[in-house]
Amino acid sequence: MKAVCVLTLLLLLFTAKTATAQSNRLPDSVNVLIRLRPRNIQNPRVDSVLVIFDRFDRTGAGIVKRIYYPTNNQFTIFKVPEGKYYISIYCLGFYRDIFTDEMFISKRHSNNLRYKLRRSDEYVPGTFLPDMEIDFTNLAITNIKSFR
Repeated sequence: MKAVCVLTLLLLLFTAKTATAQSNRLPDSVNVLIRLRPRNIQNPRVDSVLVIFDRFDRTGAGIVKRIYYPTNNQFTIFKVPEGKYYISIYCLGFYRDIFTDEMFISKRHSNNLRYKLRRSDEYVPGTFLPDMEIDFTNLAITNIKSFR
């Protein structure tokens, strides 16, 4: 009787499927969506962006280091490994700006990053010249107290 029970248990063990927790394993990398939101409608669209992801614990420099070309001021970075990162975003082209951030990328968190673009105006020569008045009596060179 014991042999029959052992054989049926072994037969059930070999025919059993893998555990559902193992088959539903979450991926170890996630997609990150970056949106660059203009504060002013007149801001130009961002042509290209250099993105650098550096690991926070200094074990990996430049995990993601690539130039992206956003459409509608947003782009997606695919297959970023989980972890805490220093994020540097350099806007290249006509609109130039720099964003730095510290972020934890995880499949349990929302991986949508939003950055507000500063207002930019196009410079037209001769339209604005600020009035500068220099007071020569208050310069560090002419002030006797600065040499004591």
